[in-house]
Amino acid sequence: MDEENEAARGRIRRDELLELIIDSATDFAIYTTDLRGIATSWNAGAERLFGFTAAEIVGHSGDAIFTPEDRARGIPDDERRNVDDHGRALDERWHQRRDGSRFWASGLLMPLRDGTGYVKIARDRTEQYEAERREREQDERFRLLATSVPQLVFTTFPDGERTWPSPQWIEFTGVGFEDSLGQGWLEAIHPDDRPHTRAAWDAATAAGEYYVEHRVWHAGGEEYRWHQTRAHPLNSPSSPAEWIGTMTDIHDLRTLKDRQEVLLAELQHRTRNLLGVVQALARQTIKKSDGSLTAFRDAFEERLGALSRVQSVLAELNYRDVSLRALIDAELVAHGDGATHTDKISIDGPDVTLPPTAAQALALGIHELATNAVKYGALAQADGKLAVTWSVSAQGRDDVAVIDCRESGVAMPEHVPDSRRGYGTELITRALPYQLKARTELSFGSDGVHCTIAVPIKGRPE
Repeated sequence: MDEENEAARGRIRRDELLELIIDSATDFAIYTTDLRGIATSWNAGAERLFGFTAAEIVGHSGDAIFTPEDRARGIPDDERRNVDDHGRALDERWHQRRDGSRFWASGLLMPLRDGTGYVKIARDRTEQYEAERREREQDERFRLLATSVPQLVFTTFPDGERTWPSPQWIEFTGVGFEDSLGQGWLEAIHPDDRPHTRAAWDAATAAGEYYVEHRVWHAGGEEYRWHQTRAHPLNSPSSPAEWIGTMTDIHDLRTLKDRQEVLLAELQHRTRNLLGVVQALARQTIKKSDGSLTAFRDAFEERLGALSRVQSVLAELNYRDVSLRALIDAELVAHGDGATHTDKISIDGPDVTLPPTAAQALALGIHELATNAVKYGALAQADGKLAVTWSVSAQGRDDVAVIDCRESGVAMPEHVPDSRRGYGTELITRALPYQLKARTELSFGSDGVHCTIAVPIKGRPE
């Protein structure tokens, strides 16, 4: 009898101890129900978490902690059936307090050992749930952004070990997801650019930024294209060691920049050459002006005008080859009444184009011939006529444009004055052969000036 009493007292002590432990676990809601879900016990943690006192809830349905929509869907009954079928039921969902406020709880429902009901243990996980939800939303925003921008996006460790390549990278390079991880992505980088691409990662941690320009394989175009790659630390608690980066296609921009540098160098070269021509014109004009400032001014302005006209033609054509006919027309119009084909002038020849250098020098030669014709020759005398013709002939490996300028009906003096053998004569007989490897002939006949200029138009030296 004493043994039975002692055993009973032991059970009472254990029950009291268990009740004390349950009531002390205020961070956890622990309560029991019968098989119908009527609450039979309710600890202090349950009072704190759900807002119901034990007096309010014991003897009433424990389903009151579920949201109205979950009760309508029969979720409490489903949980009890899961316990009956599987021995336990995990529960993570929104619950409702006595005041109607909601919180996210993680709970476990288990059967009582004596089979008379159930015990539930629940804990408030709202902060963790919200943090996880925010992180999921942030991850989703990142995914949407990373897969929507035209750049190739990636995440990586600070040593360049890639942890995630965007779909754009895979599509652009043709390198698959798994093959792009680690150092595999370097296979899409031009072999000559791989050393400095790797080296940039060594300096990135100290600098807090990764930056490099390199060529990336474009599978669709079967070519390497220049990209600008930048990366920065993510500074995310969930991934403190990761960096995020983008690769921006700058191929067209870089090509344009290279082209601009070439154009700038070409412009500087042309400017120096043009200034050299102007200086040469000034020197020769001064030399032939016999000290007369007026003579120098008039002649120099005319020659600058000729130079300006040919430069305008070249600029309109973006310094490509120039039509010989357009060149001759421009000079004759400048010396006439606005029409080149008058009774005194005839022009005839096939379509021929000249390179810019030849066009500039030849324009000055035509200008000198036209100026002399206006002042002294065919265009200055009533019966005078000027015929300008040209043809193309082959001489060795070159095609040569042979230009023939012939005056007729001009009353020439017995002795040609020195004024007609000035700078123009030197330009035609000496400068053109030197500059263009041209063959020239200039003669003063009985009825006018005759000039032939043979200019190579193919196979010429640059």
